[in-house]
Amino acid sequence: MRTRSGLWIASYLRQGRLVPQRGRGLRAGAVRLAPGDVMDWHSTLAREELLIVLRGWVSVEVQDSRARRHRSRLTAGECAWLPPQTRHRVLNRSLAEAAYIYVTAPVSRVRKNSWVTRDR
Repeated sequence: MRTRSGLWIASYLRQGRLVPQRGRGLRAGAVRLAPGDVMDWHSTLAREELLIVLRGWVSVEVQDSRARRHRSRLTAGECAWLPPQTRHRVLNRSLAEAAYIYVTAPVSRVRKNSWVTRDR
């Protein structure tokens, strides 16, 4: 991560933050999961999140307001949008490393009782 000509430059090829920590709105990072690794349960809170799978495949589990779990498999090239207040985790159940980018942004209005949907 470095600045060049006033731009923040980072590589998604390395795990970690993709935007400056001092940024107020947008947050982004690169994640690599070894086989069997899990990015454990957390919530989007008052933010929406976009997960973009770059390599391999991951399972995204979300928990709805009734504590029911829903699972979707995402492969390289696919993405999933998670609305605000979505409790979720990302798992690598494959035999190879998986890599994804997450991007989050605050929202001004939060819808209750929603979870990930797939457009297919």
